[in-house]
Amino acid sequence: MLLIITSIFLSFEKKSTSNTSKNFPLPTSIRLQGSNQQNNQPSTSPIDISTINPIETEDFKLQYSAQSNKLVVERKTAQADEKFKEWAYSNDFPQLVDNDSLVSKVDLGKGSEEEFNPILELLSIFFNIGQGQSNQPSPANSLTPYPNLTPLPTYSGNSTGKVYYAQCNGYGGISLPDGCTLCQAGCGPTTIAMIASSYLNSSYNPERVANLYESNGSYLGCNGSGYLDAQSLMNSFGLKTNILIYNLEKADTVAPELKNYIDAGWTFFVLANFRESGGGHFFWVTDVDDQGNIWAYDPYYGRYSSPPLNENSRYPFPLYRVAIGVRK
Repeated sequence: MLLIITSIFLSFEKKSTSNTSKNFPLPTSIRLQGSNQQNNQPSTSPIDISTINPIETEDFKLQYSAQSNKLVVERKTAQADEKFKEWAYSNDFPQLVDNDSLVSKVDLGKGSEEEFNPILELLSIFFNIGQGQSNQPSPANSLTPYPNLTPLPTYSGNSTGKVYYAQCNGYGGISLPDGCTLCQAGCGPTTIAMIASSYLNSSYNPERVANLYESNGSYLGCNGSGYLDAQSLMNSFGLKTNILIYNLEKADTVAPELKNYIDAGWTFFVLANFRESGGGHFFWVTDVDDQGNIWAYDPYYGRYSSPPLNENSRYPFPLYRVAIGVRK
């Protein structure tokens, strides 16, 4: 009798254990499932962008800017944004994708893309409004003068020792390393030539500077040139530089900051847009007056007037993108 009771009891216990194992998954399977879910999520951990080394590909150039505390992506081709996104994911930086708080994207500076009309250009130089605080509209693709034809103020600062080069006069026919001519897309090297000739010596003419782009392996052609390459070239001359990044800002916004630097002895190698859709152009800002007028040695727009040219003459253009402070 005792053996029969013991046998029945053991049989009942086995069935109960078997049912328990079917109803509850093993603890290890819970952890594995949770781990897989975490691995499928993009990383959101903080990233120190200042530790990311500068890189350059066929499509874009990347460099950290301490001034703006952002990574600056300089587009070289139309595929730059997509290629940068691929780079970010492949290098485990998903936090950088579509993140304007960490990444600033800019285009190469080509020089003027506008159709040049010498009559309208002269009218624009002599009769456009020159006040940085003006709210008068300016068509994005036109050099038509403003309706009230208020004369520009006369420059009263000091231009002693500064050298001017026009990208379409004299040196304009020089061929650039990757195609086109200095007149068509050479505002970058022409602006550097003005800066270097003024600060160092007159041997730094546009032709010599264009050749230095080629010897340094920097792009210079029909798509223009890059401001980071310009900064590197000026540094190689022994000039000090300091970079400011803007987001297509008007003169009203940038003039006070530029003036503070200029009063401390800096001038600026500037990249700005002259129309909503682009028109990237380099020029050399040498002064900002108390009224907010931004005065520049402009290699394209300044060639029909005595430098410096009032860049506010087409307000609200130009729209400022990059300003590289330069000093000896």
